[in-house]
Amino acid sequence: MIAYYNGDYLPVENISISPFDRGFLFSDGVYEALRTYNKKLFMLQKHIDRLKYSLEQTGINFSEFDKLEEIILTCAQKNKISQDFSAYIQITRGTSFPRTHHYHHQIKPNLFVYTTELKNRKRELNEGVSITLERDIRWSRCDIKSISLLPNVMANQSAFIKGCYEAVFYRDTFITEGSHTNFFAIKDGKVITAPLSNFILNGVTRNIVFRICSENNIPIEEEYILLTNIFDYDEFFLTGTTTEITPVVKIDENIIGDGLPGKVTRKIQKLFYDLVKGC
Repeated sequence: MIAYYNGDYLPVENISISPFDRGFLFSDGVYEALRTYNKKLFMLQKHIDRLKYSLEQTGINFSEFDKLEEIILTCAQKNKISQDFSAYIQITRGTSFPRTHHYHHQIKPNLFVYTTELKNRKRELNEGVSITLERDIRWSRCDIKSISLLPNVMANQSAFIKGCYEAVFYRDTFITEGSHTNFFAIKDGKVITAPLSNFILNGVTRNIVFRICSENNIPIEEEYILLTNIFDYDEFFLTGTTTEITPVVKIDENIIGDGLPGKVTRKIQKLFYDLVKGC
């Protein structure tokens, strides 16, 4: 694999990252992930806008946003990717010696980008997935797409061990989001998801669902899904850049409905693919 690091396109085994990179020492960095449809980068500006937000909130001094599209496409070209792919962008605060918690504002950020072919997810999209519920032990700035993801990793590994696709977090009495997804419920035809706050990421696909619902007269509201009555809802689905619109058919040991993706979820899926086909 050829990847980009600070101005160079290199085989990943030849990329050298300093042990004094603050991303390595402190998880002091942010990231963004996006994908293509029809070999075109999808919602690129929305992803860059979210990346800018994460950088502003963490005070990382990066400004070369106009180069990102070319870097991503060049990575894909150098890797001879001929199908739709995902791209990962990571920006750490930079390299600084000696190791100190504080930092100087003139430190130069480190930029890492790579691309990879997308996996076939037809089975999950068509049949739905199972999830497990996990207590949300993350920090209180989940609106920042930080590379500090240990609680997410631990929760997702727990889900993997249980044979589940995703771990969905609850904080106190309400559902927040998944370890790498946003979470939606449906009741009596109305779509419901947690309101934007510091506890959840402002998902690009999440916002597309709001657009789809608004344009197709599907009721949608931002309100907390309570843990105590989660099984009173009719349908559930997950959203994310590579997750797209994935139905949830089982939560822990509880089958949802008849164990098949629900009608409203299916409708939103279809409208989503109609939208991306036109991009």
